[in-house]
Amino acid sequence: MGLAWLGMPLNPKEARMPEPVLSTELMERYRQELRLRGYAKRTIKTYTSCLRQYTRWLRPLVPREVPRDMPRSFLVHLVELGASRSLLDQQISALKFLYVELYGWASEELDVPRPRRRKSLPIVPTRDEVLMLANALTNRKHRAAVLLAYGSGLRVGELVALDVGDVDLDELLVRVRAGKGGKDRHTVLSETLVPEVAWLCNGRADFAPVIPNAQGGRWSTRSMQYVMADACKKAGLKKRVTPHSLRHAFATHLLEGGTDLRVIQVLLGHAKIETTTRYTHVINPSRVRVVSPL
Repeated sequence: MGLAWLGMPLNPKEARMPEPVLSTELMERYRQELRLRGYAKRTIKTYTSCLRQYTRWLRPLVPREVPRDMPRSFLVHLVELGASRSLLDQQISALKFLYVELYGWASEELDVPRPRRRKSLPIVPTRDEVLMLANALTNRKHRAAVLLAYGSGLRVGELVALDVGDVDLDELLVRVRAGKGGKDRHTVLSETLVPEVAWLCNGRADFAPVIPNAQGGRWSTRSMQYVMADACKKAGLKKRVTPHSLRHAFATHLLEGGTDLRVIQVLLGHAKIETTTRYTHVINPSRVRVVSPL
């Protein structure tokens, strides 16, 4: 589906003409096409937000038409403002979906120099620090959420998306549906967490969220972020521990315990082993017993 779907000419020569400013109708069609292609809700929200930012920058400059070089000019503008690599990646992906995927432009037309991504190591709390954070919380549901995120290596979005039917207390498994990249996977459930998870799930339908909000609906990722910030404050932990830090801790502590790297890759849902190997740089050598083969 290309230019005709957007009400644009199919003739490649005509497609080289200036494009119309993004209208409300076009934005809705853009979202619809993302949904049809199976993009995650979070990605659709991010791409739409990026396009809105582009439109706000565009309107004072070009009230009616968008010259061919304007999308790239916008990206160069962001680079000059010192935009981060992650922000640029989001903007480029959003614009490429519009102009390359739907309008048929060449991908190179939106290529801009990007700042090098800093290779910083993830912040990893120790097991004792994770337990200290959880025990600092007086709310049982909040404490269980922290331990479940750590014990199963869940992304915060995966944690709040868990349904009661996704948890197998007998097999000690957690099914993650439509994780990053839209892929399903299974990860482990700690036996020590069974009583807490059973309490969360007790008497509730399979499609109900494991961690509900006060109204019984689904918890938000922001709620989990607030809980972690509260836990750090109450525990007096100076280290900046976020919900994603718990996932880093899960992987690092498994690696320190001798779990094979490829098993950890599967549990985390990483598409590439290279993503998982970064945890080899943050393991504590004193916790890993390496014996010479001699």
